[in-house]
Amino acid sequence: MSEPAQLAKSARELLASALNALQSNGGVSPEIEALAEPIAQAMGIMHRVERSGGQTLDGSEIALGHVRDVLNRLQRITVADPVVDVLMEHVASSLSKVHALSRAQAAGAPAPAPVAAPAPVAVAPPPVAVAPPPVAVAPPPVAVAAPAPVAPPPVAVAAPVPLQQTLPSPQPSRHAPAPAPPARPAASRPAADAHRAPPPQATQPSVDNRTPAAVVDVELGALTPSNFYKGLAGNDVIEHGGIFVATYKIPPTGSVVSLRVRLPGDYEFTALAAVRWTREAGGSKDSAEPGFGARITQISAEGRQLVSRFTRNREPLFYDDL
Repeated sequence: MSEPAQLAKSARELLASALNALQSNGGVSPEIEALAEPIAQAMGIMHRVERSGGQTLDGSEIALGHVRDVLNRLQRITVADPVVDVLMEHVASSLSKVHALSRAQAAGAPAPAPVAAPAPVAVAPPPVAVAPPPVAVAPPPVAVAAPAPVAPPPVAVAAPVPLQQTLPSPQPSRHAPAPAPPARPAASRPAADAHRAPPPQATQPSVDNRTPAAVVDVELGALTPSNFYKGLAGNDVIEHGGIFVATYKIPPTGSVVSLRVRLPGDYEFTALAAVRWTREAGGSKDSAEPGFGARITQISAEGRQLVSRFTRNREPLFYDDL
């Protein structure tokens, strides 16, 4: 079986599972029930592509429109219904496969060769997970920020100079009357101590806290290029991954940003994150979106719940930034 035929078969099976879940729940609202028609139409197109052995990709763009329409309508449903989560999972998983067939149809390539590029993309936005590996070299420069505190040692060396200037003052006092000599050494010691106190304080300022974290707005949805990502260490995007922010205003690697994340349904949370890697803009229209990946370092309990709910409905990207 050719690769386009395999993609069509996988997409058809996912859409069939979604349609079966919808029809097996008799008590769904009319709004959810209306999704059966576009799902069935997309499934029929995938069936025709599968039967042709991947040689005929006609209708793939129409099927992609149906899948996107279903996802958008699911995002707007505010009624709590378990079938919505099931539909979201199956339809979102079929999106990358239908999108790959649509791109192959637009390129006019019936053979499996043009479809080979989108095949590895098991996540929602196909182009996003391809470009990150070259950026894995970026995290090491984070350690360069550490030498910044070395600046204070020259200041500490200058501290003894005032001590030598205060020492001559007792010399003339030796010719003073007897009570005077004890008084001047007693006064000069606190003065010396006062000169010794500042040098340790000069090392206290921290370079990392000189500027406040920049605020970055992030829009997340079923089809947005921005999305959470996970790595080989585990599936928890907060502990073992982070968030990819699609933007042309890319902060430097190692900097701390304040993320204001907006989710479907008018939900929102804020979190602190450290920039781990960046991706510059490509030269072609098919290049992946520019932006940066950040590891979340501080988030509220409510924010964690919103992240968990979103990643159940949309598969995170895969990027190992260790």
